[in-house]
Amino acid sequence: MKKKTIYIFVSLIILFFAGYVILPHFLSKYYSAKAFKDLNLEVKNINFDMSTLEYVEGKEGEPIVFVHGFQSTKSYWMPYFKRFHSKYKIIAMDLPGHGNSSRPENQKYNLQALAASLESFIEEKKLKDFHLVGTSMGGGIATIYAYNNPDKVKSLILINPLGIEQAKKSDLQVLLEKGKNVLFPKNLEEFDEMAIFITGKPLALSSYFKKYALTQMIKNYFFFKRAFKEMLTTTKALDDILPKIQTKTLILIGKKDRIIHPESYEYFINLMPNARAVRFKNGAHAFIDKQFNKAILSIEDFLNDK
Repeated sequence: MKKKTIYIFVSLIILFFAGYVILPHFLSKYYSAKAFKDLNLEVKNINFDMSTLEYVEGKEGEPIVFVHGFQSTKSYWMPYFKRFHSKYKIIAMDLPGHGNSSRPENQKYNLQALAASLESFIEEKKLKDFHLVGTSMGGGIATIYAYNNPDKVKSLILINPLGIEQAKKSDLQVLLEKGKNVLFPKNLEEFDEMAIFITGKPLALSSYFKKYALTQMIKNYFFFKRAFKEMLTTTKALDDILPKIQTKTLILIGKKDRIIHPESYEYFINLMPNARAVRFKNGAHAFIDKQFNKAILSIEDFLNDK
């Protein structure tokens, strides 16, 4: 009887672990793989500089390269892929240390280092004459790449990009000075707070998947804490190069951005000779719902030269 009780107890622990750790992981991978397949996007790996990067690539069309932000992955762009895959050849990688890409010991995570990784990736893929899209940290990375490779980038699209001196302190900066970083939640309440901080609304996820996402963030806490510190050393990385970028550029600005103060983006408009901006009155740092749909229309008009 005692052995049977122990067996049942151990079985329950295994089931609990499978239900809350293993199953969400496999479900997440399954749905991501299915979504990519439905859009005719192939998941691939590429090796260079002792790194392995995972990326997705479409079959045909004019190339458009997407660069995600901090603590994110290529899957962040899925809603954009759905709108652009039929006309453009989608290419998007997990940046070093993110998603399913490797974390080489010698890899740095400031904007210049990650831009160098993007450059190596594009060289390996032999891409040219492509559109380049970046959001947040990815926007800063994309800007540096466009500056270093003006002959390869056909157009540049930046969504609330990082990398310029802030005109005023953002809500995130104020909290950081008080010793609080909302980007590193430790429980579900803080996870919801982070989501609202970034998107302006709670994420439409079940508590089941929120717990899984939170578990992954806690698991990677020390790595991303270090990466965040390195990234902050280059928050003014673009100040000197913006006036020298001649690439046709679209900048999408969320006027309710709490990560970067919205007035900071005006530096881009004032300094980049071929940039134009679309400002979203109710847009946060990441666009969702109506703001996302408006952003898509703005990008489509820009790509069609309207």
